[in-house]
Amino acid sequence: MKTMVSVIIPFYHGSGYVPQLLQMMRNNAAVLRASTDTDLEVLLVNDSPEETIAVQEEMLFNLKIITNPKNLGIHASRVHGLEEARGEYILFLDQDDRITDNCLVSQLRAIGDADLVIGNGYDCEAGGGKHLIFQDAAHQKAAGRLSCHYYYNNLIRSPGQVLIRKASIPLYWTERILKNNGSDDAFLWILMLCRRCTAVINEDIVYEHVFTGENASGNDTAMLRSQMEVAGLLKGIASPMGLTAFQRRARYYCTNGRNHKLCFLDVGFSRMMYSKLLIRD
Repeated sequence: MKTMVSVIIPFYHGSGYVPQLLQMMRNNAAVLRASTDTDLEVLLVNDSPEETIAVQEEMLFNLKIITNPKNLGIHASRVHGLEEARGEYILFLDQDDRITDNCLVSQLRAIGDADLVIGNGYDCEAGGGKHLIFQDAAHQKAAGRLSCHYYYNNLIRSPGQVLIRKASIPLYWTERILKNNGSDDAFLWILMLCRRCTAVINEDIVYEHVFTGENASGNDTAMLRSQMEVAGLLKGIASPMGLTAFQRRARYYCTNGRNHKLCFLDVGFSRMMYSKLLIRD
């Protein structure tokens, strides 16, 4: 039986991104077909049902358009797509993400027996500048450690960097839908790592995170609400000490003031020590 990869892309007023995304999917499907025995399916989840996503051309992959009954948010849209996905492997892609033509082949080759593989890529600024997301392998490996998500940061820019084994996605993540957009990915990584899922890295450049000004990660107030919601859902699952550090770090990044650094001295210290001891090992 053929392997299948399912790419799930939630859309919110994102019709303008459709041509670019479908071209990326065609390119990946062609590389998959040429070098592996793997099928590709793409699920476009329309979270702005007042708009229609129209696709008229023939594809090199299986395409399914799912329309939510109303605006449900990105987490619910991802789960809605996951419920319809047939693939053994899942890639959650944002509508403004970009992946390389060999992204899926490269990630499939790297994942092995692991539950998820974290690829490298570029942060791309609106003005055209870009820089590597992970500067070296030690930096990249930290993204797959639970302690990093507690005491340092979520180093994974977007789920589009990560190929996930579908069977490893926790049911808890699909049943506890966030009301606040922005942190469903951090919620997923922490849950998977709490359940001792194995993460490996792929040093290939497979992904580009494009800051468009529409990203939820650029809105401090929204991100704080989302991260506090995640913290509430992780009680009883995450370690109490780790969860406290996660909450303190969220407030550190999302608040400002004259005594900001003094109020969060513990966060600055733990980040400095984590960076020195575990990221640059």
